[in-house]
Amino acid sequence: MIRPRPSRVSLAAAALALAWPAATLRAQAHPRRGPIEWREEWLLAQPRLTLPATRPDLLPPGRLQLRVDLDWGNDFGWRQNVAGESPDDRRFLVDGEHRSLSVGLRAGLTRRLEVEARLPVRWRGGGLMDGVIDWVHGLGFPDNGRGFFLRDQLRVRGRDESFLPLVWQGGSGTGLGNLELALRGALLRREASGWALSGVARAALPTGSGTFAGGGVEVGVQLVGAHPLGTAFDAYFGLGGTYYTDVELQGVAYARSRAHGFAALEWRPGGRWSLLLQLEAAGRLVEAVAEYPGFQSYLRIGALFEVSEGWTLEGGFSEGLSHQQATTDFGIGIGLRREF
Repeated sequence: MIRPRPSRVSLAAAALALAWPAATLRAQAHPRRGPIEWREEWLLAQPRLTLPATRPDLLPPGRLQLRVDLDWGNDFGWRQNVAGESPDDRRFLVDGEHRSLSVGLRAGLTRRLEVEARLPVRWRGGGLMDGVIDWVHGLGFPDNGRGFFLRDQLRVRGRDESFLPLVWQGGSGTGLGNLELALRGALLRREASGWALSGVARAALPTGSGTFAGGGVEVGVQLVGAHPLGTAFDAYFGLGGTYYTDVELQGVAYARSRAHGFAALEWRPGGRWSLLLQLEAAGRLVEAVAEYPGFQSYLRIGALFEVSEGWTLEGGFSEGLSHQQATTDFGIGIGLRREF
């Protein structure tokens, strides 16, 4: 009996059927890794709970993740009639540098529940980045008039809305930050569409020491989601808010509550690489300071690299968006994650 030859269409269909599981496995082998969980470390935001960009995906039950990260940034913002050290009308001046080293541990409890603890060690002072940033601005990047001010200083000065002097009680030095605890719960997971949605509840306990001591309990809630855009891209979003039980801290009056939001895009150009673009924004931080902005936003660009199985290296930089006078002027971050 003569067997009919298979047509080209049937051969192509068979090849596609054989290749499809392999392609699916490759996509699953490199799941989304972002966003990078930067906190807002602006001098006046350092002692407060802020909500980072984060992913909705949970660790599997029994899985642990240890993360160590360092944030180093230069903070500079002002509102006065002329740039420099001798204005006739200075509303506020924030000038300094911060460094924060944090250790965090996440643990998957069930398929829908995860817990996290994070403890930072913080430093602030005059620093040494002012000269470097002046050089960068000299290349043509936007300048905030830093060359008219003294270099490598730690200063928080200004007036309240009644034009009485602001007396900031913070100072330079190193100390523990507040211990942060978090509970993450999965709300939606649709494998067919790729949608993922989770809720995150956070609390910061007043464990700060040294120049970072003080402040009450702080809480925050966040709704975060993600959706794939093809096989190499993922989009993330999040909305939330924080609430502070103690609004007076180191001589500064803070807003009782604050809104937070973010949007991020992850691109995986290779098996081990992820590139991140993140936009983050938050509402009013400080009250009763003359002309202090009520909106802060950041552009963050970073990368994640899987060094080996279970080890992920992360790094990038952040920049306050144009015409911002209450955000970190320039910051860098590096981190290392280990899952086991």
